[in-house]
Amino acid sequence: MEQFEDFYRGFKDGAIDPDDYWPLWRNVWDSCEDFTSFFEGDIAKRDHILGAIFSEHVHLRSAFMTPEENVKLLSLAGHVNIFRGGQQANIAGWLWTLDREYAEQRARSGATDNRPLLAVVSSLPSSAILAYIEKDGISELIVDPLTITIETGDYGNIIFERL
Repeated sequence: MEQFEDFYRGFKDGAIDPDDYWPLWRNVWDSCEDFTSFFEGDIAKRDHILGAIFSEHVHLRSAFMTPEENVKLLSLAGHVNIFRGGQQANIAGWLWTLDREYAEQRARSGATDNRPLLAVVSSLPSSAILAYIEKDGISELIVDPLTITIETGDYGNIIFERL
């Protein structure tokens, strides 16, 4: 989390050059497994700060992704179905996928409460996806969870399934 702390300090101070911002943020993103632990479980604070980070220098955001990832993001249909696996405590998050099986697998392996949960968002406008990441052949989509939650979301086509 030290990389995140350094990045966040530079972000708050406005000390990161716009041309370096997104490649640096990608390195930090890839090195950090769980941002929630940095915020001591305060999901609202996490979402506020990550939302601010992803809102900076938006016109340069494509530099967060590889050229191949950029092509895949741009080639998505206008509306997509996305999935996130977890449990009640962590179902609202930033990483989603296009692969239902992968989300179900993540739900089953990560549900410490033995109650795996799958969130399914249907017909999400692909313009709501902040970034596309390819890891080990799996698509990971970065989506601000405030965009799709039932309470605050603009997109109400979300259901939750117990697995």
